[in-house]
Amino acid sequence: MKERMLKEFPETLTICCHIIADKKCTDPKIFDVRGISGIADYMVLATCTSETHLRAIGSELYQIFKHRHGQLCRMDYQPLSGWLAFDAFDVIVHAFTGLMRRQYDLDKLFAPANLLDLDTILSLDMCEKNTTSMH
Repeated sequence: MKERMLKEFPETLTICCHIIADKKCTDPKIFDVRGISGIADYMVLATCTSETHLRAIGSELYQIFKHRHGQLCRMDYQPLSGWLAFDAFDVIVHAFTGLMRRQYDLDKLFAPANLLDLDTILSLDMCEKNTTSMH
């Protein structure tokens, strides 16, 4: 079962999940929108404590994808907007301040999609790393 689940989660998703966990975002929700959305396979929602926190998330995402992996990506963030959208093609991360997250309520928009568990994605990713390092 775990092996099948590992293959389902692209590296892009696990990287995004690690960043939001490492940067201490709250109330993370990961939606599997395959078959529902034509723009991405996964939507990640997270709450940040401040505009500074939003900028830190955006900077980390951009650094990892653009500079380390050479992957095309796009970030949309206006200072003091309370919302950052990061598009890594198959995964889109929406990070908000608490007020903006409640105002836009994307959680409700994506509710029909399959909700994935952040801890499961992170633990499966660690399992895979441990398995491959043993070979």
